[in-house]
Amino acid sequence: MGAKDTSDVLLEGLRGALDRWAARDGKDVEPLYWVLRLQLAETGLDAGVSTSDVTARIPGDRRDDVHRRFRAATSYFDDIRYAALAPVAQVWGTVVNALRVASDSNRATAVQRQVFDFPAAEVVKLFRALRADVTVADQLNRAFRAMPTPECQALAALLNVDLDRSPGRSQGDSELDVETMVRLVRLLDHEGPMSSEEQAYLQSLTPAALVDAAFSGLRSRG
Repeated sequence: MGAKDTSDVLLEGLRGALDRWAARDGKDVEPLYWVLRLQLAETGLDAGVSTSDVTARIPGDRRDDVHRRFRAATSYFDDIRYAALAPVAQVWGTVVNALRVASDSNRATAVQRQVFDFPAAEVVKLFRALRADVTVADQLNRAFRAMPTPECQALAALLNVDLDRSPGRSQGDSELDVETMVRLVRLLDHEGPMSSEEQAYLQSLTPAALVDAAFSGLRSRG
């Protein structure tokens, strides 16, 4: 059997991560989870599941907020500039934009900051779920690593399975945290030469063997 199509890798990886997130947090899953579920249903990527099915599972006290965020994301991708995006690319677009906004990347536009303003802790939970299956994380890492854009390089770094293979650690012994996520994204997705703050980020990542994942040398050091 040949290698999986990239779109299949992206779809299966995200669906599996959402399943693991729900299994871990149960009814406490946050709005980002539900928005992604609604997007999968709306685009027909979750076979046999409608947006009404998803809505029925959203806790009542979160339903209005989730639907407001979902409608905003839908309107964002209704823009003609995104008309050619494959459905799975649109859903991952929400992940990318939420990641940029949560990490305060200077590539995030004012509109993205308004539409995709999810707490960093929610975004980290998604990436923990993505990384929980090492085989899937490795497939996603390879897929994004081949895409020559800053946001895809940031995704590849966050999905690098070697992050959990630092000296003295067993695989899966450490979980991605907000601070590490923000530093990796700020290193890879920020525009312009590295600031002194980012230089410090690079040094702080080195002892944890994260420097390779951050592709030191990709950006100018000054």
